[in-house]
Amino acid sequence: MSTITIPLPDEDLAFLRAWSEAQGISAEAFLARQAHNLREHLQRPLEADLAAASGIIAPEIAAEETYQEHLEKKHT
Repeated sequence: MSTITIPLPDEDLAFLRAWSEAQGISAEAFLARQAHNLREHLQRPLEADLAAASGIIAPEIAAEETYQEHLEKKHT
């Protein structure tokens, strides 16, 4: 098993330690579990419905920009 060191602001580390202690685990165990869950989630194949919908918006469409314009018109 490998070990890493990550810098965290003191306030975040204090929160992480207090929260994980309240859960009955160590901060290190919590972070290790989260890293494991993230890897499993990202390596899992997409569900059939999501895979079918992937790529349906043409790459030349600026979707985020178009959506923001829509919101501006909607709320003005």
